[in-house]
Amino acid sequence: MQDNGEDRRRRPIRLEWLLSRVDHVAAWISAAIMVLYIVSGYGMTQAARAQTLTGGLMTPGRAFTLHNNLYIPLLITFAFHTFMGLRRVLIRTTRRKLVAGWMTAGIGAVALAYFALLGGV
Repeated sequence: MQDNGEDRRRRPIRLEWLLSRVDHVAAWISAAIMVLYIVSGYGMTQAARAQTLTGGLMTPGRAFTLHNNLYIPLLITFAFHTFMGLRRVLIRTTRRKLVAGWMTAGIGAVALAYFALLGGV
């Protein structure tokens, strides 16, 4: 039996697998950002203690800048992770991936518009 590579075909990347992997990465990134967000908030409220605990790395100005700059990445990763979970629940209940995808996209668009309006105020 000769194998010249014709029978071996590359399987295409399945969308569900890819979304699942991206969701896992988004969850871990969201957790890391949340830890940094909490530490920077502590650095803003307890500046002297935070400076001694971090060896002078977390100054009040740096804590304030870090805290303000982490809001958008935290919102994006957390929202993506939340809506992927919602999509999985909708797939389980409706048994239709297309309906679940469009419902999740619609809810996500409404939530994104709401947060954009909050940021603009």
